[in-house]
Amino acid sequence: MKKIVCVLFTSLILVSAKSQSPNVDSLRNELKTAKEDTNKVILYRMLAGIVGNSNPIEAIEYGKNGLKLGKKLKWEKGVAGCYLNTAAAFGYKGELDSAMLYIDSAIVSSKIVGDPTRLALAYLNKADYYMQMRNFKQSLINCDSAWRYAELANNNDRRARILQTIGAIYFYQSKYKEGREYNEKAGLLYKELGNKKMYAITLGNIGNILTRANDYAAGIENYKQAIALANEAGDRINLAMYYGNIGSNYLKQEQYTKALENVQRAMEYALEQENEKQIGIAYSLFAEIYLKQKKYAQSIEAGSKAYTTLKENELLEEQQTVAEILAEAYSLTGNHSEAYKYLLKSKELSDTLSTQKYDEDIAAMQTSFKVEEKNNQIALLSKDKELQQFRERILFYSLLSLAALAIIGIVMLINRNRLRQRMKEMELRNSIAADLHDEVGSSLSSIYMLSEMAGATGTPAASQKEMLHKVTSYSKETMDKMGDIVWMIKQNTEDGKDLQERMQRFLYEMCSSKNISNHFDGDVLQTLKLNTEQKKALYLIFKEAVNNALKYASPEHIHVTISKKQNMVELKIADDGKGFDVASGKKGNGLINMQNRAKELGGTTEIISSEKGTTVLCVLLV
Repeated sequence: MKKIVCVLFTSLILVSAKSQSPNVDSLRNELKTAKEDTNKVILYRMLAGIVGNSNPIEAIEYGKNGLKLGKKLKWEKGVAGCYLNTAAAFGYKGELDSAMLYIDSAIVSSKIVGDPTRLALAYLNKADYYMQMRNFKQSLINCDSAWRYAELANNNDRRARILQTIGAIYFYQSKYKEGREYNEKAGLLYKELGNKKMYAITLGNIGNILTRANDYAAGIENYKQAIALANEAGDRINLAMYYGNIGSNYLKQEQYTKALENVQRAMEYALEQENEKQIGIAYSLFAEIYLKQKKYAQSIEAGSKAYTTLKENELLEEQQTVAEILAEAYSLTGNHSEAYKYLLKSKELSDTLSTQKYDEDIAAMQTSFKVEEKNNQIALLSKDKELQQFRERILFYSLLSLAALAIIGIVMLINRNRLRQRMKEMELRNSIAADLHDEVGSSLSSIYMLSEMAGATGTPAASQKEMLHKVTSYSKETMDKMGDIVWMIKQNTEDGKDLQERMQRFLYEMCSSKNISNHFDGDVLQTLKLNTEQKKALYLIFKEAVNNALKYASPEHIHVTISKKQNMVELKIADDGKGFDVASGKKGNGLINMQNRAKELGGTTEIISSEKGTTVLCVLLV
């Protein structure tokens, strides 16, 4: 069961004229009567920064209006600030490609103004966008640029925020030692500045790192220090999260009384701040603590409240965790119908989260591709401008410039192909992850629940027998699927020898169990260089064909032959069992799957059947 731990890493910064944000309504009223001067640009910039998180569309409009007026007045400093806050609004809106364009423009304007403090801020925000895209290398590069300008400005606040962002990057890469070191450095700077709120946040971040590293006691101590500082700073917003994380850590240490005390404090602060997410998380922690204490009725009551609250706020991951708790609690009370209902809900939410994660990863890849493509377009436009300026120069320089453009075009093409390959690899990894989750996770959950139900008092003998039969079937399927998945993700993807051994072993084991003679001729696989997709397709087509023969044909012998002809590999599975009418047009999912797998790799699958047996012939390009 997953544990809920709240994570807070603060990095994104906006340009603000004052330390305390003025009332938004008063700024809007002031904007209505403002003259077309630099003060109005400042109002646009401030409004874009203040409402960016809550209403990014409105913030973008303010930012664009500020840019228009700032350019009209030729006030580059105001233009730089509007670019920066407009970029932040696009970031809140999730349009990172647009955010990148505006942040790059903010950097250009800030360099014109010669403002190192703002340049440090701009590069830091750019690092945050790359971190959201999970492009940690570029994120660290931009942190380095931000650090250089923070040094020029001698600005410790910028230094602290940069260190905090680097700590977050290492945290998301599971490099907990480095993440802790950078957060500690940031905390020392915040301490020197007297910024207790941000110092408390860094301590909370270190608590999260220690918790992820399973050092729960140390994590608790950091959360307690964060609470003390937050109280001194008058920051009550994050107190619910800190207390909730302490309660979660005590729960992991099985100190249930202390866990309940801290979760109760978390609930009090969550209600005070009207923070629906923290309220739902507190209820879910109550439910899990009561479950561990075997107080099932209280666990169900708290879990039901948590599920309702989290569902209303569309917090799918936390909702899925609570559904697991409720399924277990209902099962332990003997209410198997409710247990099964929440088990199904948990699986549905888990599937939704897997799909969502896949979509987010693909979106990040596509955004990264768009950003690089637009950067290349900007580079091309710059080169075109240079060519126009040098047209009257001698032919040598013209040819040299054209050659440079040709090289850039080649680099762009190579980069584009690399990005496409990375997207294909991402899809493959997510496919494997989805297989692990869907095929193994759901089967194990079903096995667990069916076992509990079968062992429950009062379950009819006939139902118990049916449930245990399903447990046996699910277990065998899970073992087979897990074996296939583990094999497919092995690193030595171009070695055909392991494919040969796996196919030969599968044919022998399946046929031996039914006293069917078999022959496997596939030595050619040892000399073939196959990628992961080709190995997967060849193995699954072979496996499907053998299973079909054993299931439907009742053969006495099965012969498998693999050969290579030029740039093609030919897989032939022949049996002497009962044939079928191929021309009837009736094809099951298995036959269709075989044909589709071959077609995806530019190959074909042909099925020949008669009274003397059936032959499946698959040809793949290699």
